[in-house]
Amino acid sequence: MTSDAKDKIQYTTAVVMLMSGMVLTFCSFFMNGDVVDGVLWYAGQTMVYAGSIFGITMYIRTKSGEIKSYIDSKIGNQ
Repeated sequence: MTSDAKDKIQYTTAVVMLMSGMVLTFCSFFMNGDVVDGVLWYAGQTMVYAGSIFGITMYIRTKSGEIKSYIDSKIGNQ
């Protein structure tokens, strides 16, 4: 699996999870007048999942860019 396909799958699942959490929360609120505990737990888990997908990917890309620029600067000076 290529890195591009892997990123697309990760981002797609993160967005789908966020959307499902929002839809379930809105449906619970408008049908019952309040949001039950299980729905809040699910919505929280979708946010944790999406946050980890977006956050970890951004962190890894930032650190790999810093490492690459450090190596390029050291090799360029020799």
